[in-house]
Amino acid sequence: MKRWIKVLAVLFVMAITWGMGQKQTVKAGSFDVRGVWVSCFEYETVGLCNKTESEFRVNANRLFYQLKANGCNTVYFHVRAYDDAIYPSKIVGWSERLTAKGKAPSYDPLKLLVYYAHKHGLQFHAWMNPYRVTPEKVLNPGKASTTKRIVAQVKEIINNYDVDGIHFDDYFYPSEDAKYKKLSKAKKKANVNVMVKAVYQAVKEKDKKLQFGISPAGTTDYCAKIGADIETWMSQAGYVDYIIPQIYWSDRYILEGKKTKLFKERLAEWRSLNKLDIPMYIGIALYKAGSVLKDDPGWYKSSNNIAKQLTQIKSGNSEGYVLFSYTNLYHSDGAKEIKNYLQKIAKIKLSKKKKTLRAGKKYKISVTAWPPRVANNIKWKSSNKKIATVTKKGRVKAKKKGKVKIYAYYGNKKRVCKITIKGKKK
Repeated sequence: MKRWIKVLAVLFVMAITWGMGQKQTVKAGSFDVRGVWVSCFEYETVGLCNKTESEFRVNANRLFYQLKANGCNTVYFHVRAYDDAIYPSKIVGWSERLTAKGKAPSYDPLKLLVYYAHKHGLQFHAWMNPYRVTPEKVLNPGKASTTKRIVAQVKEIINNYDVDGIHFDDYFYPSEDAKYKKLSKAKKKANVNVMVKAVYQAVKEKDKKLQFGISPAGTTDYCAKIGADIETWMSQAGYVDYIIPQIYWSDRYILEGKKTKLFKERLAEWRSLNKLDIPMYIGIALYKAGSVLKDDPGWYKSSNNIAKQLTQIKSGNSEGYVLFSYTNLYHSDGAKEIKNYLQKIAKIKLSKKKKTLRAGKKYKISVTAWPPRVANNIKWKSSNKKIATVTKKGRVKAKKKGKVKIYAYYGNKKRVCKITIKGKKK
């Protein structure tokens, strides 16, 4: 990741051009949301764990700058992972993954995170595991006190921080806990729905523009097993504003000994369930890029999985995608996958489409690149080097009278500036 830090100064200027300093507003249309999850397991990697306020500010600013540089407009940030908090809470203790053994810092981390996310034009959704206390233990979803505790913590966040939404992930009833195995799927769903509806109401009572969404597991049968009532959430109003199914497979998955287009099949299944046509963003398994997986060899046999998945997502009634997770944007194992992902979403624009020069003169063609991370990877080419040459930075040198085309490339994206060169002025 260090190699990317070196280019931050250059990218920073370009990021300003693309809307830094403005709070992001998601509008209707394809890819409304280009999101990423930042989990509690990444606090230390991104430099947020047990830091002074000044260190935290620098690293938080860098984190959101890099998210913007990768084309993201929304971040789902872990604020409650294990019945804890990354802010001063009257309900739960401090997150031990963010602080030194749960010791309160001298500043409010969540306040700073929201500030820097908005500074870089990102929406900030507070990501919560509603029931989880430890990896093995959960709050009992069937108890009214549990719902009350969760709603209270949601209110604590939305009443004190300028977040854009509350976000739950795929942890509901534990699938293997003997304590809950006797409960029917219907009962589990009913208990979870009481909480989900209460949270939705609390969010809307605060501000109707505030969003509440859930990211369920991508396997619908598993959702039913743990009490995630996805059918109700996507067919009846009053539960969620958006849904992010975690469709974490390639289209070369091995199912019962046969290669299966599992991403395509699951995407179609989730779309068919969305009777209410609520916004649906697709969770993508960025963390699997380049991985050698026996049951899902597509992730190492191809480096174009995510780019193809984006094409499928854009082709139907789903409005965006969310990558899991941030640190994988810079992981060497998935470098080719990331390169193809960036090429898929990239846009480049030249300052001039036509230009007239005198022989012997030089001219710098300015280029605007999005996402900003691609700026230093644009390649240049002259159609006729005898008439004009072009440097790696887009500086044209007119050599003699004639016409020439100067091309700017990024992947399969190509832009051209037509240059007419006149003779030297007498």
